[in-house]
Amino acid sequence: MNSLGFIIIIGIALSGAFLWLQFSGHKLFRTDASFFPIHANDALPTAKHFVYFPQIRQALSAADSRYLRETAPPQVLKKALRERRSVARRFLKGLHEDFSNLAMLGRIVASLSPEISRQQETERLILTLKFQVLYSLVLLRLSAGNLPLEQLGLLTGIVERLATRMDTAMAEISALSAGQYSGGLGA
Repeated sequence: MNSLGFIIIIGIALSGAFLWLQFSGHKLFRTDASFFPIHANDALPTAKHFVYFPQIRQALSAADSRYLRETAPPQVLKKALRERRSVARRFLKGLHEDFSNLAMLGRIVASLSPEISRQQETERLILTLKFQVLYSLVLLRLSAGNLPLEQLGLLTGIVERLATRMDTAMAEISALSAGQYSGGLGA
């Protein structure tokens, strides 16, 4: 059997499996309202890490490092600096998680929106690229042993602005759906 025949057989088998799952009651792609849990707000992706930036900024500040250099023994200082980089890495990972969650929420909101402009999609793409480039730069600097507090602040600002936009969009959708719902009652 030649490779083309093998590929065709695999394609037919995968198509058959997909059709069987689709029509046997298993739903691969759910589009009905039952896709969302009863408490949909609890299941929506949220941003929760960026709010801890003030504590991170304090812990990574130059004044805090200077205090440790003046008062702590060298082995404690070395361990403290290592722990700070670890905390910064975990915070950075949390910022990435926040951004990913908010981006997913943005896609959900966009799919619910009656009209999506190319400008909004372009802005979202540019914001994602900006975040990824800055995230990579901060990660690289952390790996080199630096504590890039300013860049962490910029990343936190991006996530915070996106969270604010998503809150506004969710409020608009909620108001719109409440208006349609109450409007439907009077008709």
